[in-house]
Amino acid sequence: MEHDRGTSVIATAIGEWPSALEDVLLGTSNPARIVGLLDGFTRSALASELHSVTFYRRGVGAVFGVLLMDNRRVVVKVHRLDLVPEGLDGIRTVQRTLAERGFPAPTPIGSPQAMGHGIAAAEEMLIAGAKVNPHDASVRRVLAAGLLQFVEAATPMLGIVQLPLANPFGLPDDQLWPTPHDLRLDFSLPGAEWIDELAKDARSVLNQSASGSMVIGHADWRIENLCMDRSTVVAIFDWDSVCTCPEAVLVGAASVDFTTDWSDSSTDPFPSPGESSAFVSEYEEALGRRFASRDRELVEAAQIYRLAYGARCEHSDSLLGLFPDADGASGFAALLRSMTT
Repeated sequence: MEHDRGTSVIATAIGEWPSALEDVLLGTSNPARIVGLLDGFTRSALASELHSVTFYRRGVGAVFGVLLMDNRRVVVKVHRLDLVPEGLDGIRTVQRTLAERGFPAPTPIGSPQAMGHGIAAAEEMLIAGAKVNPHDASVRRVLAAGLLQFVEAATPMLGIVQLPLANPFGLPDDQLWPTPHDLRLDFSLPGAEWIDELAKDARSVLNQSASGSMVIGHADWRIENLCMDRSTVVAIFDWDSVCTCPEAVLVGAASVDFTTDWSDSSTDPFPSPGESSAFVSEYEEALGRRFASRDRELVEAAQIYRLAYGARCEHSDSLLGLFPDADGASGFAALLRSMTT
């Protein structure tokens, strides 16, 4: 019997979690039609017919592992245009340049093309690394040092490529939150005023740094987007998170979710306040200097803003009944309270 080319893989992923992602992003939630869209993309952008879909991951966008008829294994990510606008070309330039220099980046291939209501882009598939515990101090040190290595490798391209600004720097003054990263989220729901107030205070501190020294960094530097061994990062994914922002802001945001892997329920996704503090200190150690007092304020403001965004997501999930215990004693809201009381 002829294989289904991945329709069952796609159907299983869609069935595991209710979402409007496919209808909004691809224009269809029919697995066979999605396979057809992928085949059209690979023929046009990669000059090869699709053999099969090997995995499908749903989240901010739609991520497909595919095997081509010419035996190449690639990853195709379909981006939402409201989240990755004109910065995609710059992001892929950074990614390609670092890959060519031996950095652990999957090499972009082909050209981005429209797919459904989004834009699809392909990269080589990297298979590397082993499962590690992000709460292990030695792993944390590697992640902190790895973030600095990313900054040092990418920042020379600042001003050469066009990249998005990290949130909240790219937002209008009267807009507190970016467009939620997941279509399930509703930030208009009441009852989160305490979260918004903390975010507003943090943003006022961050806004004062908008004209300061910027770096190129990865705004979602967490274990789910990384593969590593005990001594080094060996693969980096989710390259649409590449952006520009002040270095202290990048580090502060990473320090409160570097342990997060939503695909692994066996690991606590949340760092303790002590682990967050240690991540910052270990980045400084790799940097060879301590952040100045002003930068320390930016680290703290970035931590609060990132945690407040996470708490807002939890609040939405709780009220919508998706995760009824999301506003409980653990999670982003609990960390936010611990850092602000």
